[in-house]
Amino acid sequence: MGLGRAERVADDAGGVWIITGWVVGCVLYAGVALAWYAGFSAAAPLVVIPAVLVVMVGAGNLISGRRSGRPAPRFNRPDPVPISSLRPSPQVPPAPPAPAGDSAAAGAGPVVAEAETAGEPGTDR
Repeated sequence: MGLGRAERVADDAGGVWIITGWVVGCVLYAGVALAWYAGFSAAAPLVVIPAVLVVMVGAGNLISGRRSGRPAPRFNRPDPVPISSLRPSPQVPPAPPAPAGDSAAAGAGPVVAEAETAGEPGTDR
C-alpha cells in the first residue's frame, strides 16, 4: 500500500536529481570537449554554444543586479485605444428615407432634363 501524506518521509525535494543532472551533464560536456580537442570538428558547436549561453546569461544577471525582496520592474504602457475610435466616422449624414408614394424612391432614378438649345455638346439637334 502507498504511504499517506503524513507517513511520507521528508526528502530533499529532488536535490539528488539536480546534483545527478549537474554531474552527468558535466561529464558529457567534458567528453564532447575531449572529442573536439582530439580533432572531431563536428563537436565544436556542442562545446562553444553552451559556453556562450552560460556567459550571456551570467552577463545578463550581472547587468540586472540583485532583486532580493523587490518586485519585478513594471513598464509604463499607454492605455489601449478603443476600437470604435479607429473606425472612420461618416463624413456625410445618411439621407432621410423617401415618402412611400414617390416614384423616384421606387427605383426610377433621378429625372434628367434634356438640353433644349441647339449646339450644346452631346446633342444631335
